Amino acid sequence: MSGYLYRIQNAVRKHGLWVTALLTVAVFFGLFLFGDAPAVVDALDSLELWRIGAVFALVTVSYGIRFLKWEYYLRELGIDVPVRTSLLVFVSGLMMVITPGKAGEVWKAWFLRDEQDVPVNQTAPVVGAERVTDLLALAAFAFLGVVVYRQSSTTLIGVTVVFLVGVALLQWRTICLRILVLLETVPVVGSYADEIREFYESTYSLFQPKPLGVALVISLVAWGLEGLALWIVLEGFVADASVLVALFVFGLGSVVGAASLLPGGLGASEASMVGMLVVLNYSRAIAVSSTLVIRVGTLWYGAVLGTVVFVSYRYVRDREDIDSS
Repeated sequence: MSGYLYRIQNAVRKHGLWVTALLTVAVFFGLFLFGDAPAVVDALDSLELWRIGAVFALVTVSYGIRFLKWEYYLRELGIDVPVRTSLLVFVSGLMMVITPGKAGEVWKAWFLRDEQDVPVNQTAPVVGAERVTDLLALAAFAFLGVVVYRQSSTTLIGVTVVFLVGVALLQWRTICLRILVLLETVPVVGSYADEIREFYESTYSLFQPKPLGVALVISLVAWGLEGLALWIVLEGFVADASVLVALFVFGLGSVVGAASLLPGGLGASEASMVGMLVVLNYSRAIAVSSTLVIRVGTLWYGAVLGTVVFVSYRYVRDREDIDSS
């Protein structure tokens, strides 16, 4: 496995993970103060353990469904890798959820290159397409607030428009090919013209109507399960909690967090989720408690799971290399 791959992983582990952990502590401390710490502690203490278990179970199933999208995209590009290796790469990539906008998940392309010798410029578009369809699905849930609850968000509309315009431009093949031709004449960049063209061709294929539609449906199901997890938590505090509220709040918080470009959306996601729950007449203690539980289940659970899987893989791989030498 290349040293470059290890440098990326080590940088996240040594720096990004600790920075994000400290930011998490600061954000969670602020939330406790906002929600009145004793009231938040009492609320969390009253939440049945099965509900917390349900959050982790639903998130795990969500990861499984999102893995199907990853596999679908690879097959769409004609990239045939063993399912076991593909699953290892996908799950290991979850440790990159703590990067801004999950952009660090492009690391999966390098990991797959080292494991199966698949060119990065072929698989990096898969990661990009994953992120775009994820955000479009989350934006769809967030727009429930605009339609049902008459709540609007400039950030939500702006992010959605940017992504839709970007997808439309990628499909404007004539213009994109002309730009690629122009790039061939640019010093330094021109030497990578073939790789850039291959990157574009893969991206163009993934955003064709059929794969875009299939991936969007998969994303709606996967992220809908995580919104359902928030509803289960809310219902533990309020008997008549609404599924639509949970989907809306979770979707809005996730989109705002991604738009903030903060590691894991920390601070921005929590603030928007807590703020909207309060606007929808939930008490501060319940809003904060629900947000804390769902963020641990949907952010840190993935980061820890991905890290454990990758570190375990490296340990086994290193032991095998020692035994064979």
